[in-house]
Amino acid sequence: MRMLAYVIDLSITNAWIQVYRRDCIALAETELTLKNFRIQVLRSASGQRPGTSRPRRSSATPGSLNTTVDVPMPVRGHRSHVPENSVRFDLTLFHAPVYTTRQTCRLCSRKGHILRSNVLCRVCKVNLCLNAEINCFIKYHEIVA
Repeated sequence: MRMLAYVIDLSITNAWIQVYRRDCIALAETELTLKNFRIQVLRSASGQRPGTSRPRRSSATPGSLNTTVDVPMPVRGHRSHVPENSVRFDLTLFHAPVYTTRQTCRLCSRKGHILRSNVLCRVCKVNLCLNAEINCFIKYHEIVA
């Protein structure tokens, strides 16, 4: 893996030195620094346009199931994280239940009536009930009109 990263790094640097700088001089254009050239190559290789920052997913392949939105894990004694609605209701993300330690259900627990669940949404990082009687996992991710 290191060797592949080294070869890619070397190729980008050689392209900047031998091709890009030569073309900028020939066309009398201002040239990018090596750092900005690398960023531009990365964006074009990933298919990301310069003005966008939202990650895109094409299909659920076994390698792509590991991607999650970077959301901090809740710390004991602190209020749990509430994901943005754009993340919560985004069906292109792979919202899947993951079994963890038992924590308070985000949807059905109220003051004086605490329900604990060991099911966590892998994208939202929120504990939700998921059993035969209660299915907060589905209710939490449905858009209510």
